Amino acid sequence: MPSRKISRILVAIADPAAGTTSAVRRAGALAHASGASIELLNAIPSAMSLGPAHAPMEQFVRFEAEQNRRALERTANRLRREEIIVETTVQTGYPAHQAILRQARLSKADLVIIEARKHRVFARLLLTQTDFELIRHCPVPLLIVKGRAAWRRPRILAAIDPFHANDKPSKLDDDIVEAADAFADLTHGSVHAAHVYRPCAGEVLAVPAGAALLAPDPAQEKAYKAAIRQRFNEAVARYGFAPGKRHLVCGNPATEIPALARSMRAGLVVMGAVSRTGLKRVFIGNTAEDVLDSLHCDVLVVKP
Repeated sequence: MPSRKISRILVAIADPAAGTTSAVRRAGALAHASGASIELLNAIPSAMSLGPAHAPMEQFVRFEAEQNRRALERTANRLRREEIIVETTVQTGYPAHQAILRQARLSKADLVIIEARKHRVFARLLLTQTDFELIRHCPVPLLIVKGRAAWRRPRILAAIDPFHANDKPSKLDDDIVEAADAFADLTHGSVHAAHVYRPCAGEVLAVPAGAALLAPDPAQEKAYKAAIRQRFNEAVARYGFAPGKRHLVCGNPATEIPALARSMRAGLVVMGAVSRTGLKRVFIGNTAEDVLDSLHCDVLVVKP
């Protein structure tokens, strides 16, 4: 969509020596399709100088920065041969997520790309604390690359919430669908809409030992499901989704969204994230973290 045009892509690279990673390839493909420029960024936290004792460490950081800059340039030159405009930046002195956020604002990036890393113990692509800080605070859409295969007319799953649970603003669904449509245009993909709702809760019965949860009345459960489906269909019809591209699932989002993405072989899941403070921040630390870690495909996180 025109309002979601990508003109500048910032790719955060943890290990410049790795060369052309999946994140770099994603950026290259998007740059070709959109005409965007790319900035390759590496962040190195530098030692705090407390006098002569830290001089060797500071010298090592300068040496590492120069080595990483050369490695980034080698990757950039491969992209430049494809007629893509590429810049390289090495930041020192900031925690990784702060350096990425700072550079995203300075360069006025429209999209930030990072790559999930494989956990040595579990042999799974898991997100780090840096990744979750970016999810919470990145001012522009954040693409988390978990897949390895190239996008070829990918199915894109837009995870919406017509009921705006967890205090999410209603406009967030608009932003999710808009971003999904924009990526579909760039990748010649197709967009599907999905919502996962919780099962109907029964009544709480007070008993001498405490409380017990009764199973919902069949009529009550039927009415509950009908209301959910009506609300979902009204929401997706507003965006123009055909019946075959609507997915309404009952269960736990942490398991059902990844399961749906696998079953439909989605190449990208588009989700919303809302920064939270205090106890409400548990929402991002619970359901969203479980969903993101369980997904095997790429994830695009957008903010309202």
